[in-house]
Formats: sequence, structure tokens, C-alpha cells
Amino acid sequence: MDRRFFLGAAGLSLGSLTPWARAQTTPTRIMVGFAAGGSADTAARLLAQRLGVALNHPVIVENRTGASGRLAVEATKTARPDGNTLMFVPHGPMTLFPYIYKSLRFDPSNDFTPIGRVCTFDFALSTGPATPAKTVAEYVTWARVKANNASFGSPGAGTVPHFIGEGFAQRAGLALTHVPYRGAAPSIMDLIAGTVSLVVSPLADAIEYHKAGKIRVLATAGEQRTDMLAAIPTLKESGIDLAVDGWYGLYGPAGMTPELTQSLNKALVAATGQMREQLFKNALRAAPTSPEQLAQLQRKESALWASLVKASGFKPED
Repeated sequence: MDRRFFLGAAGLSLGSLTPWARAQTTPTRIMVGFAAGGSADTAARLLAQRLGVALNHPVIVENRTGASGRLAVEATKTARPDGNTLMFVPHGPMTLFPYIYKSLRFDPSNDFTPIGRVCTFDFALSTGPATPAKTVAEYVTWARVKANNASFGSPGAGTVPHFIGEGFAQRAGLALTHVPYRGAAPSIMDLIAGTVSLVVSPLADAIEYHKAGKIRVLATAGEQRTDMLAAIPTLKESGIDLAVDGWYGLYGPAGMTPELTQSLNKALVAATGQMREQLFKNALRAAPTSPEQLAQLQRKESALWASLVKASGFKPED
């Protein structure tokens, strides 16, 4: 993200952002596929509040929960491309889901208009009492010796952390057994109990346990070290050629005009510039992009997941 682009767009007057919004009488809905109170919902509500100010137009969040977030995506797909229905979505449905579901009812590449990435977050690889490892290299050495006890937990089969774990195991030359859970919290509880030797999860779910000394974050999975745990190396720094940043993006239905898309992107950049501290408190980093940059990011990560899912032997589900 070019800093001049960020500052320049964030500094635009409200008048330059709102010609479309002034003509609207219906509040803009931001569809969120997860329940109220979670990190996605929290970030979406911060965005809705700031977008409403930037657009001088009411913006509300609608939680359309179910099917791992797919119901909100499907609802956005069928909405009119008039800017009144948008979607705040994590990267999984847009980059990973085509490779893990047989009957996906949307095409991430053709059914939506990218508006811009909103924020990013980190994934963490953590270990606990089941292993003495304090680094990725030490864990790999331990896992090769203790092959029968080498397992990793994730928030669920087919999730992004699941395939980060599979990619880590493949690149490290390990035969790790995957243990899926119903969310990150129970996987970390079992990590503390010593039931599994490694857990891949969003950093937000692991960081407080790491700070309390109950688990050890060995590495984060992004391109760069996280400023939330600056002393912890990335997987790449640890000798594992894998980098995945979590992110949330804002999309509309396919068919939105370029003028409308650009107007919403300018509002997005302005809004994101006002919510950086609040996002950081929720283990998220403001990282707005242009629509073109979001589309490019989506294509790049889609290719990565195609490779990782194929290598893992995962069979697509209905």
C-alpha cells in the first residue's frame, strides 16, 4: 500500500466521497457471515460506523450466519449492484472455499466486485507442554523423533489454519496428524492440556495464553513479523517457505460501476484511517488497498490454496 495513496485518500473531504450516498434513501447493509461479538463482527461494525461518516449515509451490519460464512456471501451475490449491499468477508471464502466445497453456490472471481482490503491479521503456530520446543527447528527435530505423538490442531477441517498446518508439515518433511476442533478456543485448551503438540490458529486466539506462559508461539505465518509479538519470527525466517496473511475485504455484487466502486473505495480508505487503533486492540491491522490490488491479492492466494489443498489430499465436501 503506497503511503501517499493512504494519506491522500484518507484526507479527502466528505463532499468528494458522498455524491452517490446523498442520492440513496436506503441504509447500506454490510453482510457479515459470522455471529455478533466475534472478531469479524467487531471489525465490520467499526467499519460500518466510519463508512457512515465518510459517506454521510447510514451503514448497518447484517449478520447472515451459517455454512462457515457462505450464506452472507450468497446473499451478496444475488443483491442489486447499487451499493446498498456490501460484504465484509475474510479471505477464506474468496480464495480457499472453491477447493474445499463441491457445491459452492458462488464464484469468487466473477460474482463480486472487489472494493478494497480493509485489514489484516496473523496466524500463529503454537506449542505447549507436550513438547519442549521453543523454536520451529526444535519442534521439527522433536516431531521427527516423536512421530507417534506429533499432531496439530486447528479450528476445523477445511479452515485456513488447517491448510497452513498441512503446508508447514509438507515443507518441514513431517507426517503430522491433523486434529480438527470446533473453533480455535478448544484446540488451544487441548494444547495446554498436552493432548496435541501444535496448534495453528489466528494469533488473536493465542496471544494472551502466550503472554501468560501457558503456550509458546513458535512462529507467525505472515510475510513479515507481527508488531504484536515482534520477537517471534515468521515461518519463512524459521526456514519454512510458507507465508499466509489473514485479511478481511469489502466486496459488492458483480456489475457495480467503476465510479461507484471508486467512490466506495475512497470512503473505505478514509474510514480505515480513522479506526487503526481500535482495530489494533482487536489484533487487526488497518491495511486498505485499491480494488485492483484486492483482486490481484485474491488471485495470488487462490493459486496458493489450490496447491496446498491438492498436496494435502483433502477431499472436497458438499
